[in-house]
Amino acid sequence: MNEINTYKPKQFFILTFAVTWACWFAAPYFGDPINSDLIFLVLMLVGLFTPFITALYLIFKSKNGALKRIFFNKLLNIKLIKWSTIPLFLILFPASIIISVLISTLFGYSFDQFTIADEFSFSVGGIPTLLVLLLAACFEELGWRGYAVESLTTKFNYFEATAVFGILWSLWHLPMFFIPESYQAELLQEDFILVINFFVSIVPLAFIISWFCKKNRGSILGAILIHSIINLTQEFFVVSPYTKCIQTLILIVIAAIFVIADRNVFFGDARSK
Repeated sequence: MNEINTYKPKQFFILTFAVTWACWFAAPYFGDPINSDLIFLVLMLVGLFTPFITALYLIFKSKNGALKRIFFNKLLNIKLIKWSTIPLFLILFPASIIISVLISTLFGYSFDQFTIADEFSFSVGGIPTLLVLLLAACFEELGWRGYAVESLTTKFNYFEATAVFGILWSLWHLPMFFIPESYQAELLQEDFILVINFFVSIVPLAFIISWFCKKNRGSILGAILIHSIINLTQEFFVVSPYTKCIQTLILIVIAAIFVIADRNVFFGDARSK
């Protein structure tokens, strides 16, 4: 059986959005986001785990052995990762923050943004923020790189699949803007420009992670590592949310460089084996 014919991108995104949005919109209504009661925690975690759960459901429902082998190989085979690519990303995202801060000082923002943060910039109820960042990286990528992007490459080339995915990934976060004390809710309270920037910023990140995954033969572990680096880097310095608008422009430039300099990745064979 050809695994291409058993990928169901439409089903994946409909199920993922329906369950995640239902859980996250319901969480602050039925639970207590400030004190993080059990109902709130369960609904938030179920929503977060949904991309992975949906991916597993569709993979096993397909009864396609090749699909299962591809998923578990990408998840468990550490040999897929080219460790020579890791230093680039250890430097890339901190550098994007540093350059953004330097540019922001030309517009009157302070060098104090280089202060190392002594606490996280947001919280989600009583859930430890570090745990939220790591769980998000892990369970999102298990769904995104374990099924979502791969399924889209059955309909589009890798560039198109990544663009479609980036937009959908961005919109997937929508309910978070209505979770009290979440990072997204704080952006909504401060300035709608920051909300727009949040949605836009995710698209170049999708391209950057897609490039890395292609170079590492679709490794899910590699994607989780890069996603974790991104999440933790964003919390390292006390950076103004407006400076992150500058960072978005820098990330767009970086993503464009990857696409232009390595066109074969995005416009060649779309499938990541």
